[in-house]
Amino acid sequence: MKNILITCRSNYNKHGELIWSLENNWYEFFKRRKVNLIPITPSKKFKDQLKQLKPRGIIFSGGNDLNFLNKNKANLIRDKFELKLLKIALKNKLPILGVCRGFQLIAYFYKSKIFKKNNHVRKIHTLKFNRKFKEKLIKTIKVNSFHNFVISNLPKIFDFIVRDKDQTIELAYSKKLKILNTMFHPERKNGSQNYINQLVFSHFKI
Repeated sequence: MKNILITCRSNYNKHGELIWSLENNWYEFFKRRKVNLIPITPSKKFKDQLKQLKPRGIIFSGGNDLNFLNKNKANLIRDKFELKLLKIALKNKLPILGVCRGFQLIAYFYKSKIFKKNNHVRKIHTLKFNRKFKEKLIKTIKVNSFHNFVISNLPKIFDFIVRDKDQTIELAYSKKLKILNTMFHPERKNGSQNYINQLVFSHFKI
């Protein structure tokens, strides 16, 4: 079995306790791939956990907003932890998947422009590819959309970028950094689900 780490949503309950949670869709997504999907949350020993688990990669999942876009304590705690985790993943050259908020976190790390945009929640987008990606010629894919904030630019190290018709970025890949970013959720229903499954699985080599 291969270990893949995944970050969690953070929220305070009515008792003032910080709760970390993960959608069951993620477990369903990986259940046929012989993967141990392991949620990772802030702790004093999380660096030791990384060494012990020897993960195949790390997923920066959706849920929440970045703190600079929506200031609250839960967002801030998650941001601080995930930025530390991102630096460790990059240093150790681990494959990274950034999904929705996770993509936004990575874009924020690389000082990209992130802003609010209407008509991206509970929508279906058709994305057009302008060239081969991972040796496959794909013309279009249909993807879900559940985000309020969008990304307009990324540094050149992201060598493959797919934009929506409004020119916001929906998919980005950096071969050098081993980062695959999607604003759509692969773990939720997509019109081009088979292709998206293979895209994620091949990224982690599972």
